[in-house]
Amino acid sequence: MRPETTHFDALHGLRGIAAVLVMLGHFRELTAQHIDLAPSGFLAVDLFFLLSGFVIAHAYDEKFRKGMSFREFAEARIVRLYPLYFAGIGIAMAGVGTTIAMHGLGSYSRLDLLASLAFSLLFLPTPPTLSIVPSVLFPLNGPAWSLFYELVANAVFAALALRLARRSLAAIFSLAFLALALMAWDGMMLGGGAHWHSTIAGPARIAFSFFLGVYLRRYATGKSRDGNLYMPLLLALCAGLMIFRPAQNAQLYDLAMIVLVWPWLVLTASRLRLSGFWRAIALFSGNISYAIYALHTPLTWMVNVLDESITGTPWNQHGLPFIVGTSILVIAVAAFAHYVYDTNARTLLRHLLSLRRAREEVTQF
Repeated sequence: MRPETTHFDALHGLRGIAAVLVMLGHFRELTAQHIDLAPSGFLAVDLFFLLSGFVIAHAYDEKFRKGMSFREFAEARIVRLYPLYFAGIGIAMAGVGTTIAMHGLGSYSRLDLLASLAFSLLFLPTPPTLSIVPSVLFPLNGPAWSLFYELVANAVFAALALRLARRSLAAIFSLAFLALALMAWDGMMLGGGAHWHSTIAGPARIAFSFFLGVYLRRYATGKSRDGNLYMPLLLALCAGLMIFRPAQNAQLYDLAMIVLVWPWLVLTASRLRLSGFWRAIALFSGNISYAIYALHTPLTWMVNVLDESITGTPWNQHGLPFIVGTSILVIAVAAFAHYVYDTNARTLLRHLLSLRRAREEVTQF
């Protein structure tokens, strides 16, 4: 009999293509309002949530059964997420500094800037009345809203890990599905979460996809098979579905993608074994996917500011060559950020945490 897949290399590939599609989808609002390369790219966030639940269950279920504490889990997740998140804040603040150098201190309210920075460093949404961009939860790095909700879902998972059995998981994602279905029926776009006016969609999206991901890992994995032939087809399908946008009933398309297509895609990819070229591509793209997601918005903002100072081109009137060049830059910086900065930063943080635990154990005696 063929063994069950345990490495899930193909899921890394899905994460990589999803990160690129999020970036391409954001260019319309970040730098070229007349170009929409991935109008359904925001649906990649739901794929991220689903993959996160699947991978978290795979990585931590056994550890919780062996006695892992909530604190240990929280520390592990902060070590995983915070270094690149912090780097994104740093790039955003460099963009703020460049804007101030170009246009003067009046570019931002000092109180709002300090409050936005303080709340961002704490990984918390900034209240609109204290924000340099009042419309969004995270003014220095808009996509961070999904990381915030992921941390919330992680905390719920850790607090209830040993009690989240089949029925309780099904109850959670079923209620979340009902909320998503009602929003779609009412004509609401299901891509909300980043902006305060649409933040009601955020909890429903994370609750459905994350806990369904946990359910799929525990109860729906199957036997593996060679996936080199299927992987390019799955990647092309994944990209094509986010490049496409129906002219009518778009919210129903979104609901079908979140509820039907992404779970099928994750289950299919979870049963594939990759080797050679496709395994290398999947692992590389998956490794740098979080860096792409965490850094693409502040990097694009920084490039916009620098380009405006040099050429005078308005930030929202760039063309396709600018998007291609910025995409290459983001991917290159993401690769460096992952393999050099993030890897070493996480090693250092884990070392510091181990020293603190050792000191705590000594004081207990």
